[in-house]
Amino acid sequence: MNAANTHKRSERFGEICQAIGFTLWQLQTLEGSTAQFFVLVEQAEPQMGEEEGNLLVVNAQKKTFGGSISRLSKSEQLPHDVLVRFQTLLRDRNWLVHSSNSDSKKALDDDAAYVGLHRRLESIASEAGRLLKEISALSEKFVLRHGVSIEALEAKIAQTLQEWES
Repeated sequence: MNAANTHKRSERFGEICQAIGFTLWQLQTLEGSTAQFFVLVEQAEPQMGEEEGNLLVVNAQKKTFGGSISRLSKSEQLPHDVLVRFQTLLRDRNWLVHSSNSDSKKALDDDAAYVGLHRRLESIASEAGRLLKEISALSEKFVLRHGVSIEALEAKIAQTLQEWES
């Protein structure tokens, strides 16, 4: 292998690792939010308090992503089309975590494999972002339907954002 090929492989390796890392980050964010959504719609009770609710979230986040999706499916809190998208993303996530290594290795030397891998990773990350927005919208609708005012919701969002920024 000559120096040019070594340099190209090295650059591709870095780009592949970066794309995989970003995709995993998006998936992890969605996994956490999905567990929170499950707690909100199935386990939380009015006036239970933030501390007790946070304990339920911690326990829910210990479950697998597939387990969270399965529990949401049984709860019938996700529209069917959104559930199907979650199930498809779960298969892609499982490919990434358990089977993508051979595709990544092939992409180091094969241009078509490299492009295909990047497209697949971008697709997974994008769908995770879109589903995160779906969960957010469903959460908002749920709390508004259960008596939380839009003003109270906006105040809580502002408080949370301020805590994150400090």
